Amino acid sequence: MRMSQQWMEPHYDATSLLAAWVVAVYALYLQSLVVRRVRAHDRDTGFAWVLGGAVGVGTGIWAEGLLGLVAVQLPVQLGYVQAIVLASWLPAMVMSAGTIWMHCYRHLAVGMRIMGGLLVTGALCLLTFINASAIVLQPKVEWDVGYVAGAIALMLATCVIGSIFIRWALRGRLSHLRTLAVAVVVATLFRAGQMLILMGMNVSSAVVCLSADQVSADSLQFLLTVPVLIMLGLVHLGTVLDDRAMRKQEALTVSLAQAQAALEEAAQQDAATGLLNRLGFEKALRLQLEGEGSGDQALSVFRLNLDGFKSHVETYGPDMGDTIVSFLAGRLRGLVRDGDVLARSDTDEYLLLCHGLSDEHQVAQLAQRLGDAVHEPCLIKDQDIILSCSIGIASFPASANADQLLHHSRDAMLTARKAGGGVYCVYERGMDHMGLDQVEMQRDLRHAIERNELTLHFQPKLRASDNALAGVEALLRWTHPVRGSVSPAQFIPVAERFGLIGELGLWVLNEACRHIRMWHDAGLNVPVAINLSAHQLRQPDLELRVRDALKRHRVPARMLIMEITESAAMDDIDASLRVFDMLDDIGVRLSIDDFGTGYSSLSYLRRLPARQLKIDRSFVKDLASSLDAQAIVEAVVRLSHALGLKVVAEGVETQEQAQILAHLQCDELQGFLFAKPMPESALLAWLVQRGTSVPSANQSVHVHAGLDEEDRRCWSELEAAGS
Repeated sequence: MRMSQQWMEPHYDATSLLAAWVVAVYALYLQSLVVRRVRAHDRDTGFAWVLGGAVGVGTGIWAEGLLGLVAVQLPVQLGYVQAIVLASWLPAMVMSAGTIWMHCYRHLAVGMRIMGGLLVTGALCLLTFINASAIVLQPKVEWDVGYVAGAIALMLATCVIGSIFIRWALRGRLSHLRTLAVAVVVATLFRAGQMLILMGMNVSSAVVCLSADQVSADSLQFLLTVPVLIMLGLVHLGTVLDDRAMRKQEALTVSLAQAQAALEEAAQQDAATGLLNRLGFEKALRLQLEGEGSGDQALSVFRLNLDGFKSHVETYGPDMGDTIVSFLAGRLRGLVRDGDVLARSDTDEYLLLCHGLSDEHQVAQLAQRLGDAVHEPCLIKDQDIILSCSIGIASFPASANADQLLHHSRDAMLTARKAGGGVYCVYERGMDHMGLDQVEMQRDLRHAIERNELTLHFQPKLRASDNALAGVEALLRWTHPVRGSVSPAQFIPVAERFGLIGELGLWVLNEACRHIRMWHDAGLNVPVAINLSAHQLRQPDLELRVRDALKRHRVPARMLIMEITESAAMDDIDASLRVFDMLDDIGVRLSIDDFGTGYSSLSYLRRLPARQLKIDRSFVKDLASSLDAQAIVEAVVRLSHALGLKVVAEGVETQEQAQILAHLQCDELQGFLFAKPMPESALLAWLVQRGTSVPSANQSVHVHAGLDEEDRRCWSELEAAGS
């Protein structure tokens, strides 16, 4: 500060200077932590952190500037104008928000950084002058241009150095020591610049403070130290808690991703042989066809069906069948080259994908070796087992895509079987003799409803905790006057191919609602689950059909459960979300069927408003003998419960499986252990056998089997409306 006869020499309070420096260091340290929080979040949350950080850090910058001014001591009593002190907080906060925003962009243009540095320097200088004007002196303060210019130059250099250092501190994982060191350096340089400005104050020796009756220096020192440090501490605590929460979320995301990866891997493998299953084979086939240069490569699919395998299983038992399949799988592995794909697609069937077989001669040679390998005697449990196989072959590009390769290889295999088995057959156009039969079947299926050939069979679902009835699943059955009982595996694909699935689905929906209403009138309230096909999911009038069926039969929506397979739900996720939301608005309960056999994304699964998830029977099958299967089912149950879903296990066939599932906290069980799908009359008899009262329609006492309080409330409201 310049000295002359008319100017006085001020003194500086060391305590205030130290407090100003500590607050500056803490504020700049927190600024780096806040920048990391902004970078770690999405746009909305990041914006909230920018605002919150600006308030906290800005208050710290405001307080340290005023503390530096409070450190100035003159021979007269000083006071600070309250309005000016409070007004200087706003530019401090705006400057902090701009600084945080600038450091949040890793690749901000150089010009923008220079502009930001100039604005920060100007804001700091302006803040110092505003703070100084809070002391009203007479005669007025005169400023030394040299000191002010030096302070501006030092602050500008500090902005440049600070920007470089802060970017360095923000790289990689958070290092508190490195961040604190940068805060100390930058805060010290900024404090030095602000001190240079204050040293440029020229105060007359005859000065009088006109604001002496305003806020005193002691009061201001306390208010700018203790409360501000507490505020900065709260902001610091918020960054720590937010960082911990994000780490926990990341750990949960990793855990869920691992569970999903395990499910996907298990869903693509055959438990008995360790080979890929049909799903895994189809995925590998499509990847080969979609890969780079796939149009020029020769691919062949071999379908091997074991002749007479079922008779061996009937003679020696299912355990011997699994042993035979595993034994032959090991033998076939020896014939598979690197890059070829071997899979077990069915109980008695293998699939092999080979590349590089450029002519029919090479294909025939490999088919012959495969047939010889299967026909070679298998010594299993002191038994000489001799099998043959029927081999069907389809090749790309004659079969143009994955579906054709699989379908054509099947047609060729069926032709080989009709030829007596033990031979191979290469697909030729026109080989699919099943076409005429399918045309006749779809013609008969069109009249099945009007001829009353369709019926519903019901399979009970029991609560795992107490074996109480939780509901039933309705399954479609067709009894043809000539063909007899036709398997759904035969007529459902025909219905889908010829556009009949919508009509069948509507019939099932109405029949299910009719049974719910009829059973309720007889005093028995049982929720009914029906299957919703992928075709029905895409029907534009699905909502109207569901609402109409519920209204016509006067059925509460919660009594109807619609099951959609995982693969169908994930085929077109956006369309599925719209349909799921629509059905959820109606009040129908939704269930994800065959979970684990598709490729669902956890982020989409979380968004689906489903109430229930059904574990595919392939995971339940090996529960008693496989710890891996138990671990996968446990992961599915935990994942489902975390998402608020109930878990149903289907395909339960043994008491041991049921006990394991109950131990793993599965909610409901379904399978042959309890009951097979049965007609309505058999279901009622089954209920009577279990001790459930099944009164006649004119009785007034209701048996609320499987209903919770909300279900009972739905029925009460419905009955009140009907009366």
